[in-house]
Amino acid sequence: MALALFVVVLGQRLGAQSPSKLDDPIKGGFFITDLGRLSPCALGAVIPQVARQGGVPAGFESTPDCWLSPRFDPFDPEVNGQALAGRSAREAFDHLMTLMPMYSWKEMDGVVVVRPKGSWDDPADVLNLPTKRFNAMNQRIDDVLHTLLARVVPVAFYPHEDVPQAGRPIDRLVSVEFPGGSMLDALNAVVRAGGELEWQLGYTGGLATIAMNTFDWRGGSVMAPVALPQTRR
Repeated sequence: MALALFVVVLGQRLGAQSPSKLDDPIKGGFFITDLGRLSPCALGAVIPQVARQGGVPAGFESTPDCWLSPRFDPFDPEVNGQALAGRSAREAFDHLMTLMPMYSWKEMDGVVVVRPKGSWDDPADVLNLPTKRFNAMNQRIDDVLHTLLARVVPVAFYPHEDVPQAGRPIDRLVSVEFPGGSMLDALNAVVRAGGELEWQLGYTGGLATIAMNTFDWRGGSVMAPVALPQTRR
């Protein structure tokens, strides 16, 4: 009797929970850049396109031979937008993984993360390194990113001078209370706090760069070099 009551109560609680945004059919035109037109190192361009239309923040890690993916407007006919009308974001990400067999995706507390399949459990991958707790209250995302990198063990912050970019920087302020975890967890906490944001990690010549971008492809972006563990250089 007690077990039956527990099952009923549990079912009621689960039924009362809000479904994930990923399962909501996306209304209106649902477009992504045609992957057939993209090079292997540009496939990450479609991740924020789906995430934006699905209303969820996102993260993307490139393969070790690829830098940051470019950013395209999926509604621009010059990049051959591919219609995915009637699908949910979850269905769209599942579909993308059939076209990007080197990658897999997970939903992590409301953030969609796409990574090379071998990276999730690789102890040498910088995103899997432990990261100490930190608090950032009403700070620029650029400053929060620097704080985050400095809290990674070993430190992933690489001293540098910020170089002016072609686009404008992200001017919004965010507040993040990160209790500690992995660098991946910390990046997810920042984009979750920032709203319509994505992070990207790219590699080139034994170096790495982290970027945070607004979903609006014409919007702001911040970038910082990442000090990699010796085993990944």
